[in-house]
Amino acid sequence: MQQQLRAECAILPNYWSSSSGNAEVDFLFQAGQDIFPVEVKAEENLRAKSLKTYVQNFASKMAIRTSMSDYRKESWLINLPLYAIGQIQKEVSEG
Repeated sequence: MQQQLRAECAILPNYWSSSSGNAEVDFLFQAGQDIFPVEVKAEENLRAKSLKTYVQNFASKMAIRTSMSDYRKESWLINLPLYAIGQIQKEVSEG
């Protein structure tokens, strides 16, 4: 996933974990003035506890979860199928 973000999207992602160590987000990237957390899920496991923790703690505008599940957009979260990761910047700019 990191290679895809770098090669297809020209994104240099970072990583975040809470100070207590019980929450972590796979990738963070900046678009304009906003920071977007990205969680990568295997199969269709759609639990996003750490992602929700990050959004609540840092008032993130939008979060992205990639998984084998179909595209879905909620008020705070976009579920982006793994095959569509190249569209991540378009999604956050339209967010």
